[in-house]
Amino acid sequence: MKIKALYIHIPFCRMICSYCDFYKMVAKPSLQTEYINHLIKELELKKPYLKDIQTIYIGGGTPTALPLHLLDFLFYYLHQNIDFTQVKEFTIEGNPNDITEELTELLVKWNVNRVSLGVQTLHKEKLKFLNRNHHEKEVRNAVALLKKAGIKNINADIIFGTPQDNWKLIRSDLTKIINMGVTHLSVYSLILEEKTILYYLFQKNQFQPMNPDTEALLYNKIKGFLKKYGFKQYETSNFALKGKESIHNLTYWNNESYAGIGSGASYYIDYIRYTNIKNLNSYFKGVSTDQLIFEEQIVITKEEQMMEEMMLGLRKTEGVSLRNFQDKFHCTIEEAFPKIKQLIREKKLFIKKNHIIIPESLQFVANSILMEFV
Repeated sequence: MKIKALYIHIPFCRMICSYCDFYKMVAKPSLQTEYINHLIKELELKKPYLKDIQTIYIGGGTPTALPLHLLDFLFYYLHQNIDFTQVKEFTIEGNPNDITEELTELLVKWNVNRVSLGVQTLHKEKLKFLNRNHHEKEVRNAVALLKKAGIKNINADIIFGTPQDNWKLIRSDLTKIINMGVTHLSVYSLILEEKTILYYLFQKNQFQPMNPDTEALLYNKIKGFLKKYGFKQYETSNFALKGKESIHNLTYWNNESYAGIGSGASYYIDYIRYTNIKNLNSYFKGVSTDQLIFEEQIVITKEEQMMEEMMLGLRKTEGVSLRNFQDKFHCTIEEAFPKIKQLIREKKLFIKKNHIIIPESLQFVANSILMEFV
């Protein structure tokens, strides 16, 4: 089985955002150094899985919160263990205020060709609510520095559904960010997750989520607006200029195998889903003894594989290929999920060009449709 994608988790941030439930922490430089040393050891342990890697994605946390010398160290060892002549896309996530000329030079030196910026918004009050510590000027500077260095494939993460939001604010954000020259936009509705600052405020009745109907209306306006600017929607929350879709993320949505390293990293190999332990001391112990410790290790049955194929694939606007599904699982989608026919009759799904698809008008409520044949 060829593994074409590698995910690397950096669980460090300069500060904690109010909405984020990813595994992350604020850490001293000594702990960051120890982490990178163990990350490289895990990378070397997994070298047999890395011979066909075509995409690398460094996420977090905030990878650009690392000191430059540690990033340089990590990049060096990636090149020692991976054949970069095969790598098509090398992405790193970063905060706008981390992007400096020195950082962009380092990224170019080590063949990073895509950067995903955690912008979220340009609006001061909304940034404050999200506990983000950058401003519009820093976003403009970050995009300009990346483009000047030759990194022109730039994603901006955007959040909508905060108490401050209305269409005028969101349209202003999108217009400004598009005019900066980004090539990809990941637009997410604000989700209330446990173990977040926002959830704590919700429990104290200091925050109320946006009305779902209002949120759906904003989502549809966002889709229409981005389409006018040439951003094609190819997944529920992702929009790209032609040819700028995320190759790495499509690995997940196509339900293909991928490798992962780092504390809290998830990966999917030989029909087993792993998540590395979300505790640095335990992670260090496991890596040091060549006995990785997992948060979870789950064998995915054929039935579960088929379910994941649908749950992930229907997030894509092109949907799930009927032919590919049958080739992969040796049965038709209708045989695997008899209720599909009823959902088609109810116009919650439709078939076009040998693909089964969720109608564009129902994309915002896709999860509720998917739950109907779970």
